[in-house]
Amino acid sequence: MADVNPLLQALPPAVDYLSYLTIVEYNLNGDQLSVLHEILQDTTLTANIGWDLVHLLLPLLPQSQPCLQDVARLGNPREVVLKVTELLEGLRTGDKLEDDQEEGQDQKEVVVEETGTGATSPQHDTTPASNDDVKAQNPPSKESQFRALLDMLAILHPRIKTKYPSRFLSTSLQSVLSAYASLLNDDEQATDAVLSFIKSFAGSKRPRLPPRKSSTHMPVQPEQGPLSAPDPEASEEPVAPEEQALQQRLLQSFLTFAVEGYMSALPSEDEEVVAMAWSSRLQEQLHPEKNIPGRRTMREAFEEDEQLHRRDSTMGQMLALARDLHLTPDELVKTLTEPEDLSDDNPDDLPSSASDVPLSRRGCLHLLCATIASNILFHAPSTIPSLSIFPAFSSLLSLLLGDPSSGTIGTQSASSLIDSLLFLGIHTLETSGGITKAPEDDDDDDTFTNTLQRLSLVSANTPSAPLRYHAHLLTSRLLHAHPNGNFRLSFIKDTLQHCPYETLKASAVGWLKDEILLAVNNNNNNTDKAEADDYATSKIFTTPARLLETCSPYLFHKPSSLAAMSHAEFLAHRPFFLAVLNLCYFFFLLPASPPPPPGYCSRSFSSLGMGEEEEENEGRGGYEAWLEALEKRVQSIRREDEEEDEGMALMEGLIAMCREKLLSLSSLLSS
Repeated sequence: MADVNPLLQALPPAVDYLSYLTIVEYNLNGDQLSVLHEILQDTTLTANIGWDLVHLLLPLLPQSQPCLQDVARLGNPREVVLKVTELLEGLRTGDKLEDDQEEGQDQKEVVVEETGTGATSPQHDTTPASNDDVKAQNPPSKESQFRALLDMLAILHPRIKTKYPSRFLSTSLQSVLSAYASLLNDDEQATDAVLSFIKSFAGSKRPRLPPRKSSTHMPVQPEQGPLSAPDPEASEEPVAPEEQALQQRLLQSFLTFAVEGYMSALPSEDEEVVAMAWSSRLQEQLHPEKNIPGRRTMREAFEEDEQLHRRDSTMGQMLALARDLHLTPDELVKTLTEPEDLSDDNPDDLPSSASDVPLSRRGCLHLLCATIASNILFHAPSTIPSLSIFPAFSSLLSLLLGDPSSGTIGTQSASSLIDSLLFLGIHTLETSGGITKAPEDDDDDDTFTNTLQRLSLVSANTPSAPLRYHAHLLTSRLLHAHPNGNFRLSFIKDTLQHCPYETLKASAVGWLKDEILLAVNNNNNNTDKAEADDYATSKIFTTPARLLETCSPYLFHKPSSLAAMSHAEFLAHRPFFLAVLNLCYFFFLLPASPPPPPGYCSRSFSSLGMGEEEEENEGRGGYEAWLEALEKRVQSIRREDEEEDEGMALMEGLIAMCREKLLSLSSLLSS
């Protein structure tokens, strides 16, 4: 006579529910899943034992998926939700599932001795091992377990009928978010699971079409999935509108934090493509003339590369979910610009109203950028809120990048955050036409200075070359947009004098050159033009020689310091030296010389950078001595290096060109 299946033989009332649960645990393996699936159709049985089957079924995925769905549909929803939440926490820590299985092993022998049923007789001793064998041979990934648990939550939460369903939802969402953060990787399996989970709550649902009339009056059966059991502890009190608003706010908050996690996990090792590359793609569209012929653009890369295209698709889904949850662009901007909450509320406390639930500021930034990008890059219809550089964008930089005095800005922030900030800054500057609110007092100037410092530190510190370039462009445009020439010159001099980064000091030299070029061109063309009124009224940048003399102490190193520099130190200073040489050569090419530019200083150009005492000690004028010492140091390094250094060759060529122009100017002055 064939053995009776132990799961069928021990069905209650043969044993109590607790004993039967342990018998299932003792005998469960892959071959028994079809039998268990049939058994779990008993609503009463599943309501009593379903919550404690979840951790047993997870290791048997994907074959156990129907049984997990049975538990979600027919088990006690409140108990099963708590169990699923507990297991999600276990996925984050990595030890909960193992603890549950070890505890079950410890209980097996005790229950076997106490029940005395045939279902646990020694003839079934070989069955428990098969569960471990299946798990060892083909263990499900954490991503698979994560998706299965989220599928269960999508069924369970609508089943809970209580006056305050947000209390269950809040706990579940926190656990899902913690587990998601631990599973993030570039294959996006966990992200797909989260998006499907949110869509089950917020996805736009079209109404069913009405049944078509039939002459035979045949009934039309609507398509339905498996029915779920009602909540055995259901409350008859209706859910208040405030509670419904709280649930929606919880889902909005969850989405913003999920977006933040997804964006932070995007790989940034690629020197060319950083996160969503929004700032690069925007620059390509705004200035197509700067695209290098024959080189693939970022737009083409995201169209042709499957992995990059998937990033766009994922962000598109997140943006659609934000719309389904009524998370408007105006709400995103409000979150970005509101002051940081410094309240002492315990984050573990359950929220009592929608206003108690925060949105992720970084997540809102990414969603806002996705909204703008969808409109600008993909021409999707969307409402783009108006922003200003001051105070909106400057406040956002302060909140997300911190104090510029630390000097670490750009080194610790995720590349995706830097990319989104630069994209938003470039877009805001383009659409607002510059600075919509001019600084009016010292406090405004301090705000402007801090904004420039934060952006310039990003241009110096961030590891990504494209992001450094975009940060430099944005810093330059903001600086040139300030209406006060004295402020612009003061910021440039401060950077040259105090900044510890040679690349940033080189940028400051470039700002100085741009200011001179703009001033001279505007002054020569039409000083009465409205856009050039500052350059016409303030002669700071229209007298280049005097301006160069003012900045010379910060531009030209003393010959003695150049000679004392080690090889490594000199290479670190090379970007700055090249920028200064470029500035000097540019000065000689100005339309105003020869003859010497107006306002030329009393001392000759060759004395720039030193006082009379220093000139006597050095024995030669500052600029001329600096140029000569720089040339000697470059030649010395080139002799030491066995390999040809293009940077040194370029510097040597610039020095020769500057010396030639200096000789021409000296001859002109002596004649």
